[in-house]
Order: sequence, then C-alpha cells, then structure tokens
Amino acid sequence: MADISIMHRRERHLQVSRVLVWLVGVVSVALVVFLSARLALQFYTTPPLHHLVLEQDIPLPGPFPPPSGQSPLAPGRAERFDHFDFQALDPKTHLLFIAHSGPAPDREVLINHTFNPETDSKTDGNVLVFDTVRHKLLRVLPIPQVAGMVAAPDLGRVYAADANDSIIYTINERTFQLTQIKLDINDGPDAIEYDPLDHKIFVSDPGAPPEPDVSMVTLLKNENVAVIDALTNKLITWVPLGLDGKWGDDVGHTRYDPTSHLVYTVTLPLQDPDSPNLLPAPPSYLAVIDPVTNRLLKRIRLPDACLTPHGLVIDPRIEIAYMACIDSNPVPILVRVDLRTQKPIVEDYPTLAIKPDILAMDYSRHLLFVGCAAAITVFQEQGRALKKIGEFQVGGNTHTVAVNQQTHEIYLPVPSIGGRPTLRIMTYDSNGVN
Repeated sequence: MADISIMHRRERHLQVSRVLVWLVGVVSVALVVFLSARLALQFYTTPPLHHLVLEQDIPLPGPFPPPSGQSPLAPGRAERFDHFDFQALDPKTHLLFIAHSGPAPDREVLINHTFNPETDSKTDGNVLVFDTVRHKLLRVLPIPQVAGMVAAPDLGRVYAADANDSIIYTINERTFQLTQIKLDINDGPDAIEYDPLDHKIFVSDPGAPPEPDVSMVTLLKNENVAVIDALTNKLITWVPLGLDGKWGDDVGHTRYDPTSHLVYTVTLPLQDPDSPNLLPAPPSYLAVIDPVTNRLLKRIRLPDACLTPHGLVIDPRIEIAYMACIDSNPVPILVRVDLRTQKPIVEDYPTLAIKPDILAMDYSRHLLFVGCAAAITVFQEQGRALKKIGEFQVGGNTHTVAVNQQTHEIYLPVPSIGGRPTLRIMTYDSNGVN
C-alpha cells in the first residue's frame, strides 16, 4: 500500500509540474505577443511631440586651457562640478556670449589635490562666443570664473563679471579686445544689467568674505549694486543694499524695466553665515533703484512663502516681475510682483523644478523659461495671468537659458552630454505634450 501511495504522489507531482510548465509557456507566449505588439505600435504610430524639441547639439570646449597644440575651439571633456552661468545675446551681431564658469575653485580643490586655487583659478573657466546664424563657435575668451553677462547692442559691447577677482570685463564685439573695470576686491559680482536709456551698467554684488578661511561673513559695504558708466567704462558709485541686521543682505539678480525706467534687484536678509544651523527665513525684498540718481527708492516686501529669491526677469509689456524662490518649502516656487501697483500678486504660487537659477522670456510668444538644475520649467502668459506648461528634462544642471527673440531658438549650455560640455539648441512646440 505504501508503494501505491508513493506512486500516486509521484503522479500528482508530475501532473502539477506539467500544468506549471504549461502555464509558464502560455504566459511567456502572451508576454512575447504583447511586447511585439507594443514594438510594432511604436514603429507605426507617430509619437507625441515634446514641448521642447531638440534642434541641434554643439560640443563645446572644456573649462580649462586645452593641451598644448590643440585648438581652443576643439570639443572638451566634461569636468566634475563644471558650471555654465549667464548668457548674453546681441540681436544686432547675432553673437551669443556664454559664461562657462568652470568648477568652483573651493569645490575643485576638494577632489583635485593638484589644483591650486591661488593660481589655477585664473584659468578656470572662459567665455564662449557663438554665431547663432551659422551655428558655429567662433571664439574662446580667456575670462575666468564669469557669472553675469549682458549685451549693450547700441555700443557693440558685452559686459562679463569675473566673480572671483571682482572685475567687470568689457568685450569689444568687433575686435574681441578685453578691457577691465575693477570693483572692490570683495564685491564678488554676479548678475549684470544694462540700461540703454542712461547708458549704465548695474552689477549685483552679493559680497565675498575677506577671510574665507576664517569666516564666511561678508562686509556690509560689499553688499550692493555697482553702477558703471557704459560710455566711459568708469565706475560711478555703489547703491548700498546691505541694510538688514548684523549680517546685511544677499543680493540676487538685477533687471532694468524699460517701461518704468527703473532697476529692480532681489535681496534676502542674511543670517550668521558661519552658523551650522543656517536656514532661510522671511522676509525677502524686491529693491527699486532710480537709474538716474543711482539711489534706492523703496523695497517691496515679497510673500513669506518666497524663501531665498534669486533669479529675476521682467515682462515690460504687462509690467510684471517674476522671481524664483529657491528654498521655498517643500519645493521652489515662482512669485510675481505687479510693477504697476508695486505689490506682490497673491495667488497659489506655481512650483518650479529643483534649484532654479536663471529666468528668460520669449516676449512675442509670451513664454517664460526657468533654468533649473533638474529641468526647464515652462510657463505661458495669458494676459496678466500665468499657466504652467510643465517641467522638461533636457540634460543635467540646466541652470541657464537664453532665448533668441528673432528665431525663437532656446539655448541651453549643459556641462555634460555624452561626456562633453554641450550647447543644446531647442525650440518650443506648442502642440507638444508634457
């Protein structure tokens, strides 16, 4: 009886095994059929269009000088901590100037023990000159650690801020000759704006600590907006903005409004920069500067939800300023100020991708682009209202964006595409999907 029982169990085992094998076979065949159908569908179905459509990728040189004998225009390799900052496009010459800041010296020295911040930072970074008509790189200008850039088309010049050395470089667009305008050594210039009516350059100076090895505290006098006469390239004065408390204010981006003929700068009251528990806190402000008298007129308090405002752009047609609030909780947000009433617009603040930086507009198409480390956030103006289109990943560390107002091309320098720094040229398709 025991032998018969064992045989029955073996037969049941075999039957179960056959059933399992049959089921696995059926499932496998079904999966193959499903995947084949999906693949065929992809081949014979037109995919939905992305709102940001790739037009061309242009390999760019690296942030450091090339090896001996190699052309400075030759494509370089991606570097750790590499960074692109502001761009300046002159609509008359069709030249795009790109601030290739390179790795920050204080970060580079942590992983590259042969890097000497005292000497190597002098060649860390450059300015790239790109012909937007021929889609061709023309020049690599030896200006290190550039942050802000702005074009003065009526003067045929471009201005670039060397943040490390507190120097504003004037670039002659015809000869590419460089002229230096020296600021206070601890100004640490960032953003730059041009007032074509009064022919003045306004420079955001957040300040640099005089003894960074000892303390990250900046002096109040270095927290300002520097004013330069663009006709003579001479420094005129500073507009003090280090106004709050013991530590003063961080100074963000500066923009000129051609409608009101005023200059606007975002500021953030600072806490002790040496504190290990440093957290952003309100209030923040939009400073209003008279470009004729070079004086601060007032400060517009921004909503408490706006933590660490930095990026700024103005649409002069509808008189609205847009600001990116980097550290708002739980994600960055966009805050708007009505420049007619000089008051913030109270609304459900639109969210942005992580680490927003530079804002740019396609004015005739009423599009707002926010360059963020994680993606490009796109908005559509609808009158004086605003609609968020979406967030689009087009590469890593897309901090900066520039728009060609004539061709509507969008320029996105990216530190690494396929292991090379690359200028990604895109266009916006309103029929695309998020």
